[in-house]
Amino acid sequence: MRAKRCPYFYCINVKRIGVRNGRQRYYCHDCHKSWTAKVRPKRGLDRLWDQYAFDGLTVKSLAKQCKKSVSCIRMQLQTYTPPHIIQKPRTVALIMDVTYFDGWGILVAIDPYANVRFGENLVLYYAVLEHTERTVDYEVATDTIESMGYSILAVTIDGRRGVRTMLEARGIPVQHCQFHQLMSMTRCLTKKPRLTQNIELRAIALTLARTDELAFGDALADWYNKHGRWLKQRDPVTKRYAHERTRRAYFSLARNLEHLFTYQHDYIQKSGIKVANTTSPLDGRFGVWKDRLIPHRGCSKQRTITILCSLLSRTTD
Repeated sequence: MRAKRCPYFYCINVKRIGVRNGRQRYYCHDCHKSWTAKVRPKRGLDRLWDQYAFDGLTVKSLAKQCKKSVSCIRMQLQTYTPPHIIQKPRTVALIMDVTYFDGWGILVAIDPYANVRFGENLVLYYAVLEHTERTVDYEVATDTIESMGYSILAVTIDGRRGVRTMLEARGIPVQHCQFHQLMSMTRCLTKKPRLTQNIELRAIALTLARTDELAFGDALADWYNKHGRWLKQRDPVTKRYAHERTRRAYFSLARNLEHLFTYQHDYIQKSGIKVANTTSPLDGRFGVWKDRLIPHRGCSKQRTITILCSLLSRTTD
């Protein structure tokens, strides 16, 4: 910690001698001069914002605590600007996803295994979206992160094909979220399927997190060899496939197979950097950040965005 210096002759033999009007007083034992600490409006505004955004205090309670009017506190909060994220370029394995609010969303990219002890920040990038997520939003995020000096080893996403195609075209491996894959299977097969074919296919899907690509691919191929003809059956009246949901579940697994086990690839293992096999580390934090907004229900959209941006810019874990 840097020593307090005398403002007159820059001596370092300085001691505190009490408080006057809420401001610290100092005395220098070398030049025998005393002075009052300067007013730092930004420091006071940051403290006020922390109490409002992070501690959940209302404007009225802050006005009573600071002995100021409600309008004065509101004007001060209106002038607050979230700090910029302190970047520390390195090789990272990202998780990218969007969470939505009332008509707008926010795209966030995090390094889930950031080492906070070495000053590595969790959130690397965020952007407010006034529309539903598009491939171009992920492309802008990737360009921005790389322009800041980061080297992207891999990206874990929830499975949007356009985003996956864009990342692969840039030479960035993609890890398809295994949890989202299981949710897709549940939508097609339900949690308690009755047909034997669906029971077997769901059992294969449930092994995703504890198997490898070769064993999983073999199990899926064995299932298709056993039930392939059944899967191709058509309704005699409509001529449509009779087991449409099962087909959707099977082909979803078959289509995403090469991206479900990216985190196990040799070059990933040799890099020494972990790649998340789900987007859960980010989805869980979305819930925490939204909980922080609960005490501020009813505030304007701009204030909500400012609170959220201040949470993201100060998040280290």
